[in-house]
Amino acid sequence: MDGGSTPIPPFAEEALALLQDTIDDSSGIEEQSALEALEAEGFSTADAREALEVLEMRGYLYRVENQLRITD
Repeated sequence: MDGGSTPIPPFAEEALALLQDTIDDSSGIEEQSALEALEAEGFSTADAREALEVLEMRGYLYRVENQLRITD
């Protein structure tokens, strides 16, 4: 690995872009609220859950207590 970020599928990139506009940098967002935000933009429940899982597993999102936050 060259130290760059881990690539993610296009649907996860789209979800990340939507979440960047939704997540408050100081306090994050609850997972349910993140799912609802993605569903409001046309993601199915299953796709929204998959996107959050991919983003967390690849290090684009992380958890602090019950809040999801975007990795800087």
